[in-house]
Amino acid sequence: MCSSSGTCGGSGTCRVPSDCAEATSCASDGRCYAGDCLEWGCPTGYACLLPTWGTPVCVDPNRRDAGVFDGGRAMCQGDVDCGTSGSRCLSGSCVNPADQCSDGTQCVQGSQCVDGACTPSCDATHSCPTGYGCDTPKGVCTGNPKACAAGAAICSSGTLCVQDHCVLPCAGGTCSGSLICVDGGCMPDQKPRFVCQTDGASGTGSTGSCALGSVCLHHSCYIACDRDAGTTACRASDQLNVCKQVTSASGTYAVCGSDTNLGSECDLTLGKPCLAGRVCIDGTCK
Repeated sequence: MCSSSGTCGGSGTCRVPSDCAEATSCASDGRCYAGDCLEWGCPTGYACLLPTWGTPVCVDPNRRDAGVFDGGRAMCQGDVDCGTSGSRCLSGSCVNPADQCSDGTQCVQGSQCVDGACTPSCDATHSCPTGYGCDTPKGVCTGNPKACAAGAAICSSGTLCVQDHCVLPCAGGTCSGSLICVDGGCMPDQKPRFVCQTDGASGTGSTGSCALGSVCLHHSCYIACDRDAGTTACRASDQLNVCKQVTSASGTYAVCGSDTNLGSECDLTLGKPCLAGRVCIDGTCK
């Protein structure tokens, strides 16, 4: 393993954070590395938390002063760490339902929105990242070939356990392709990219707002349309060329979408999940 400064190899073994010198971290593999736990992870029994002021550190979650690690910025290992409010653990931090993805257009290229998390797509010619398996019927990387627990020795072949997946370690704090470094491992970037903030707001053309004639839905801008205009309501040459009604937290709007996005069958932000055994992909239960 290499540090973000380019230094490879640990400077000694450790069992607890205090075993390592200042400005180094006791990583998930039991060695000290230059940098913080966002890059290297933590030893068994510790969680990487971001204090109100300062840099991320490995902390015993049961510590009396764990409350100073607040603001929703605590590192998480799974959705169970985020409570029961519908928040999900995405890329190592808890994300509220309103800030989860609702459509694959909010994710990096090659990903779909699966139950609020940006998830890589897969098929016969596109494999999943290390630590993930392809749910072939649905075409998304939601499988886990070797589930693990933080600090356990189940991972092998140069991988480490991050959020229950055996993934490749970050090289110098970076990962290949669209993967990002989370807790020392290369993970899919599960957080969405938002364009606007106020749901249902009509565009004004100003900074942070949608363009004139567009409306902000689920943090993305869509061109408003007239459903009575039929097939000419949206530009035939555009990828989003279907005028459809979309219901969000603020109301129902007619906007230009496509046959594969802005589905209304499921919406976790509105408390509309899919039945057991099915997942919500871009608004459709599959």
